[in-house]
Amino acid sequence: MTFKTLAPILTTDDMDRSVRFYVDVLGFTCGMQTPGYSSLYRDGVRIMLGAPNAQREWRGPNFTGQLYIGLETAVDVDALWVSVKDRADVTYAVEDFDYGAHEFGIRDDNGYSLAFGAPSKTTS
Repeated sequence: MTFKTLAPILTTDDMDRSVRFYVDVLGFTCGMQTPGYSSLYRDGVRIMLGAPNAQREWRGPNFTGQLYIGLETAVDVDALWVSVKDRADVTYAVEDFDYGAHEFGIRDDNGYSLAFGAPSKTTS
């Protein structure tokens, strides 16, 4: 048995706003958009967006973790940082961490935590 992909489904109460964030700020392509579902792609990364479950009261995102999107090089991380740092809610600025990653963190339009990283410049 081989696990092949992971494609999170993030809940949003404003599909248009969320699609615009992923397309305009992070450079994703929207492959499909309906009022209740959207599928976004960038290179090998897929993120799906879904409307709140009609059987539960929507109280906003309840995901407590962080989605980590790996980039090829630290230079790529730096380039993405420059393009998004003034257009997103930054949770931590780009830096090298002791576990060998060069990364930064932001929140999307719903408050979901996203990290973008690659091997640090000293380990790559």
